[in-house]
Amino acid sequence: MDEAGYAVETEELVKTYNNICVVDHLNLRIPRGGVFGLLGPNGAGKTTLMKMIAGLVRPTSGRLRIMGQDAGQRTPALKKLVGLIPQDSNLEREFTVEEALRVYGRLFGVKPLDSRVEQIIEMFSLQNMRHKTIRALSGGMMRRVLIARCLVPQPELLLLDEPTVGLDPDVRQSIWEIIASLRNAGKTLVFTTHYMEEAERLCDHIAMFRQGQMVFSDTKAALQQKIGYDAHDLEELFIRLAREGV
Repeated sequence: MDEAGYAVETEELVKTYNNICVVDHLNLRIPRGGVFGLLGPNGAGKTTLMKMIAGLVRPTSGRLRIMGQDAGQRTPALKKLVGLIPQDSNLEREFTVEEALRVYGRLFGVKPLDSRVEQIIEMFSLQNMRHKTIRALSGGMMRRVLIARCLVPQPELLLLDEPTVGLDPDVRQSIWEIIASLRNAGKTLVFTTHYMEEAERLCDHIAMFRQGQMVFSDTKAALQQKIGYDAHDLEELFIRLAREGV
């Protein structure tokens, strides 16, 4: 597969903070389309990698390409290709749901904005919520609006950092359904999670990280052939990785 065939490609990517290497000479290729899971214990470098892909953090060294383009050249067109859904809500709490969508659309120059906002409201079943303020929403509905807002500019690559952490099981299920529908629509989704059931259910490809380095990266089907895992086996592998680095 040539470079244009990858959603994300890194070569010897490094990020250091105060002489501590958080992402350590990472070589990673994320294919276009499907769901790519980044797994690993806290402090493994997953969120830092997501922030570099999103353009919120500059790499210390190395190469990063997004959709075949040099990520060092953050053109408006490239920025629109990537959407980040953070673990913690950064929605403006005084806005209504509709206002949050409109302001985000204006930031990215989305046209025609009215029709796009209406599409998103219908897609995420937000008709009865559109005039509610963000502060009045439940945690699950706030997460739904975060994902909806991210999709206003129609990004091709979506980064979801712990998208279901702290949510009730029924709300987690609804987020899973959204992720599955986006995958079916041809989007590329990269997400971090500590829920192995979630990774086993949603991911087409899984990479595990430890101390800023990638331990392995493979398709779910290939991992199933190698270790015959189900969600329980994947969790055991995760725990061994966190404790022993194996």
